[in-house]
Amino acid sequence: MAVMPTDLVPMLTTLRKEPPADERWAFEMKWDGVRALIAVDGARVRITSRNRLDITTAYPELRGLSEHLEVKRVLLDGEIVRLDARGRPDFAALQKRMHVSSADAARQLASSDPVVFFAFDVLHLDGRSLLSSPYTERRAVLDALGLDGPSWQVPPAFEGAGEAAFEASRSRGLEGVVAKRLASAYHPGKRTGEWIKVKNVLAQEVVVG
Repeated sequence: MAVMPTDLVPMLTTLRKEPPADERWAFEMKWDGVRALIAVDGARVRITSRNRLDITTAYPELRGLSEHLEVKRVLLDGEIVRLDARGRPDFAALQKRMHVSSADAARQLASSDPVVFFAFDVLHLDGRSLLSSPYTERRAVLDALGLDGPSWQVPPAFEGAGEAAFEASRSRGLEGVVAKRLASAYHPGKRTGEWIKVKNVLAQEVVVG
């Protein structure tokens, strides 16, 4: 039985201009939020940032995840997002939730400006490491968890539909898509080229002299 890791960092994406055209990929929407790993160990929930910082206090509405799950231990990868009235990510509104260290202030903000955790990967489940499992297997495990609650959900993934998914992200006003190779394992902290992000708008800051 594998021990659930406590020091992982999320797998990274590689920026490309166009989505892959072949059928060996799945496509997910790119959510503009805070990347986070959520570890559920019995009744205990711990949320860590991509820099291994403990940000659990800032998002009290996500602690109810432990009561929703039927499994005892799970490690999830995903994005913490603040949605606007039209269901689109609002990063400016999310900023007031970030870096909150006061539990009282966090509870007030959870009521006035609630967030949603979009889970898109599962790395460990009840004593079993899934890091070396292919994306398709991890996705099936994730879908079977039934993460459909007031503050958490699993957004859909589309296999072999790169252009359609990219157009859907554009029409919904989203940032873009993330393409994941179906056979890819999970490589914490690494940028392998098996996860590709494609943005609808590319911006660069320059200084004109």
